[in-house]
Amino acid sequence: MRLTLAVPDLLTLDHGALAAAPALSTLAHYARKPETRCGTLDTFLLAHAPEAEPMATAPFAALGAGLDLGESYVLRADPVSLVAGRNDVALAARIDDLSADETGLLIATLNAHFGRDGLSFEAPRPDAWFILTDATPDVTTTPLAVVRGAIYRWLPIGGDAARWRRWLSEMQMLLHDHAANTARAARGRVSATGIWISEGGRLGRPQESDSAMFATLGAAGDVARGLARARGSTAGATPTSFAALPLQTSAIAVVERMDAASVAQLQTAWLGPAVAALERGQLESLSLLSDGHGIAAAWHASRPRWRMRMAAKYASRSFMPPQREEDDA
Repeated sequence: MRLTLAVPDLLTLDHGALAAAPALSTLAHYARKPETRCGTLDTFLLAHAPEAEPMATAPFAALGAGLDLGESYVLRADPVSLVAGRNDVALAARIDDLSADETGLLIATLNAHFGRDGLSFEAPRPDAWFILTDATPDVTTTPLAVVRGAIYRWLPIGGDAARWRRWLSEMQMLLHDHAANTARAARGRVSATGIWISEGGRLGRPQESDSAMFATLGAAGDVARGLARARGSTAGATPTSFAALPLQTSAIAVVERMDAASVAQLQTAWLGPAVAALERGQLESLSLLSDGHGIAAAWHASRPRWRMRMAAKYASRSFMPPQREEDDA
């Protein structure tokens, strides 16, 4: 059996929290140097779909969230909080606590304004927003996970960039004084004052795979669900542990987002047993996908020989997640 375990937000945790999962350092020892990319681990999941456009996670996420896309071009359209400075506008946060009613009101306003431009805003859930359009925009975008600080350098570039930058400014104006945001501010909630577009593309036909797909609920599992749906299958709910994973030739399991309190459970339920199974030969291979702070990493390990197992047993190195390189000023 081959297992790929996808663990969102693991790389956001500090060394103290990661120490609660000693199997991480063992797996990293077996896998050697990880592969890294900008963005989220969804880009690694789409390595199983080579016909998809580079970084085009949006159509698979939309499909996994329940949208029927047809031939539409799809962009992520994340609601964000933007803060105006003296010389630029800065990204403060993604807004993750919108209610269904708030989402409906904001989406209706955006569609009323941008419908004439051929844009359709869709939000199958309050935490999953997308733009669908018939046209293929000539823009290169930056995944929201990568963006930090002043947004100017991260805005779309390309032949249609001027139009999309203008539209993004119009979205800010529409949302800034929206009644839904006014009500949120009165309740002490952060307003959704902008939209961040990214990772657009059309839904490609993914390569056939024998991997069974398991995905957690919510946005973290959307791309996995969409990838399964594009292949004509269904992603099952992620089992509670490695021991509960059905026997398969190959499986991909996306677990819930990590925080410091859940690392020990990850060790007990998944990483510890999976690494032990790899050492015994019950697993042919074990891959770990993770992300955080704008980078994604993948460790791929096959069954280690006894010398490597002994070296890992006595190694004192702790798990060292890859670090994002500092951006040029």
